[in-house]
Amino acid sequence: MEVQQHEALLEHRQILTGDVDHAAVAVAERDALPIIQKMRSDPDMTEIDPYARMKGSARLNSLTASTLNGKGMLVAPPVVFYNKDRTEVMAVTHLGKQLCGHDGIIHGGMLATLLDEILACAAMPALPGNVGFTANLNINYRRPVQSHQWVVLRGRLDRAEGRKAFVEAWIEDLDGNKCVEATSLYIAPKTPLARIL
Repeated sequence: MEVQQHEALLEHRQILTGDVDHAAVAVAERDALPIIQKMRSDPDMTEIDPYARMKGSARLNSLTASTLNGKGMLVAPPVVFYNKDRTEVMAVTHLGKQLCGHDGIIHGGMLATLLDEILACAAMPALPGNVGFTANLNINYRRPVQSHQWVVLRGRLDRAEGRKAFVEAWIEDLDGNKCVEATSLYIAPKTPLARIL
């Protein structure tokens, strides 16, 4: 019952803020991007819904699955693709005008959040229980990321050592120009996640 109530609240929030129509337009635009069509036709890539396993309050209280969603922000859910051995991941998302630090330029903290998300996607399949936490995150900002554009996030596993996964990722524009790069270390908990939370 609680899960249904949270799902209904999320849907109600989208209706009240007018995000439903904007989201539909953005999804159609996203799905028409050549990079999306290329990934969907590649038999070596698998598309996943990054938020499929998040239910109820977990989804409602998620920064990237809920809080930052809406017109002018992350208007449509990202599309995520893995290679066959899940050591490389790619996502496409739209960065709206309300995510800026300086007018027209996406806030560096927002870019760090997106990099943390794609780095996690690269690290989790290599970790025990497919769960881990960011131990460190190193970012190099190469060029400003303009708002109101589609961007590509790419990540890959460098190596895994027991409970540790070393990963790298970057954000690029649709022309393939790297804007921000990051490396990170993820560590799986010693205790099962349910006991930590």
